[in-house]
Amino acid sequence: MNVYVEASFDTAAPEGPGESLVQWFRAARARLFGGLVEAEAGGGGEVVSEARVIRHIDDSPRRFPKVAETWTQFEEGLAAFPWGAGLSFLTGSGEPDELGRANSYHVLRDGSIWRASALVAVDSPDDAGSCRRLVEFLHDALDTSNPSFGRIEWRNFDELTNLDAALSRKPRTSQRESRQFLRGYAWTTVCPAELAARLGGAAVLENSGAFHRVVPLRAGGVLLQASDTLAGYTDQVMERVFEALAPVLPPGEPRPDPAYPELRFVPRDTAGLR
Repeated sequence: MNVYVEASFDTAAPEGPGESLVQWFRAARARLFGGLVEAEAGGGGEVVSEARVIRHIDDSPRRFPKVAETWTQFEEGLAAFPWGAGLSFLTGSGEPDELGRANSYHVLRDGSIWRASALVAVDSPDDAGSCRRLVEFLHDALDTSNPSFGRIEWRNFDELTNLDAALSRKPRTSQRESRQFLRGYAWTTVCPAELAARLGGAAVLENSGAFHRVVPLRAGGVLLQASDTLAGYTDQVMERVFEALAPVLPPGEPRPDPAYPELRFVPRDTAGLR
C-alpha cells in the first residue's frame, strides 16, 4: 500500500531553502528508504536507485546513479536550492517497478515557495510500526525548516489537498495563503506556527483530545497525528480534527468533486465555527 507525504516551504525557512531540501531527502533516505539503500548496496541487482537535480526549470537533470555511492554529490546539489530534485528506487530486474520516491520542485518561478513530497509503501494501514516511521520521517524532515504546511495520507496522491479540491481552491492560491489558512487536514497534518498560535498553541491542541499525538517542531509549527494508524483515521476521528482546526481553515461550502472520487472531508463550512 502506498502512502503520500507532502510538505510546503517558503522564505521563512530559517536555515535557508537548500537546507530544507537536504533535510527532506536525508530523512527520506534514512527513515523511508533505509532498507532499499541497504538492498542496493548489498549487490544482487534487485534494487537500483537514481537521484537527480535540475538546477533551473529549463535545464536537463544531472543524474546520480547508485545513491549509496553518490549521496554526497547529491546533497551538494540540493544545498544549492535547485528548481527540482528527485530520488527514486526501482526493481532492478524485469520490467522496472517503482519501490519508492521523493521529489521537490519550486512552486513559483522566483523560488519563494517550494514543495517536497514522497511516496512510500507500507505493510498495511493498520500496521502501527509502519505508521510510526512515517510520522518520525515527517518530524525529522521538518523539525528545523518552519514549514508552511504538511500532510500524510493514503488515498489522495495529488498536489491538491482534499479540502482544496472540495472547495475548488487553486493550488497556487492555497500555497500563497498557507500561513493565513490551513490548506487542509489529514491523518497527519503539519500546522504552521502562525496558525498554531491562533489555535492556542501545542498545549491547547493536545488538550483538545482531537489528536493522538501533538509534536511541536523546533523551528516553528506543530505536527498533529490524528490516530495511531492510518486505518484508525475514521470519519469520527476526522470530525474531531476538523472541529479543532476549523478556526484556521478556509471558509466555504466543501462539495464532492467527480474528478476526485476518494476525497475525504467534513461537509461543513467553517465560517460559523470561528
